[in-house]
Amino acid sequence: MKWPPDLSAEFQDEPWADFEQFSLRWAIAPEERDWKYRLSIYYTKPQDSGVFTCATPKGLTNSINVVITDAQCERIDTETVRHKYRHLRVRAEGAKLGHSVHFHCPTGFRLNGTANLTCRANGKWSGSIPTCLPIQCPKIEPEDPRLILSPHNTTFGSRVFFSCPWGYKLTGAPGIECYLDSTWSAEVPECAAVRCPAPKVPDNGRLVEDENGGEYGVGSVVQFSCEAKHSLLGEGSIVCTESGEWSQPPPTCRTHCDYPGEPANGRIVPLKFTYEPGDRLKVTCHPGFVTRLEAEPVCLQDGNWSQPVPECRNYRDV
Repeated sequence: MKWPPDLSAEFQDEPWADFEQFSLRWAIAPEERDWKYRLSIYYTKPQDSGVFTCATPKGLTNSINVVITDAQCERIDTETVRHKYRHLRVRAEGAKLGHSVHFHCPTGFRLNGTANLTCRANGKWSGSIPTCLPIQCPKIEPEDPRLILSPHNTTFGSRVFFSCPWGYKLTGAPGIECYLDSTWSAEVPECAAVRCPAPKVPDNGRLVEDENGGEYGVGSVVQFSCEAKHSLLGEGSIVCTESGEWSQPPPTCRTHCDYPGEPANGRIVPLKFTYEPGDRLKVTCHPGFVTRLEAEPVCLQDGNWSQPVPECRNYRDV
């Protein structure tokens, strides 16, 4: 025979009934009825506490001390929680045995603790009231000392903007944002020196001075000049700008003929410092003087005159 007998008590929080409604039943299996029994209690109230004794047909008895209490936890007031625990949101089913309280945080915050609490038989909640902590991204500590950060914080939704000192440009996004998963939306950029491409040296020209060593940073100045019998067409000096481009296109060197000088007792027309290929000179002599040549000097493509400037001679000598 199994001893002590297998007893079980079942409780249900329903409207209370009289003690006489307690059910005393034999075990279902016939072979167990001589030695196994159970006590089932359904509708209870604190006054029903006491010692219950069961007896078998053969006179075997066993007793159980039943203590019935009204199991309730301390009520969690939603308004009090909202004032005491900033940002915490709460939804309570009640404060009786088995009731639950649910907590959550608004967007941008994470729950620090248990999201659900249950009222236990000892009148205590299954855990402590949680708190809401702001979601934060890692602190930005740029490796590039030249990188400039705007004033910022690291909480969810915050944006950080970057810039570089004069002569440098960003290699990545100009701004990043803190996401819900505590990560930044992009990598922290760096500052790279702005460089202009090597300037094109014009045909029949050269760089006057080039002290940049092939590296043309922002502010670098390049000057050009042309070979003899060539004129500079365009800007004689250009500057590397912050956009990585030169301030002006490189100049060109155009062929010209030099001023040939005026003949004694006469003058040339037109009078210019330099002449373009194809220009013609007309010689006009002072009164009493003439030229013997009728052909006019022409500026050639190689920068030379087709003939010297004719002389003005006394008409008596002609």
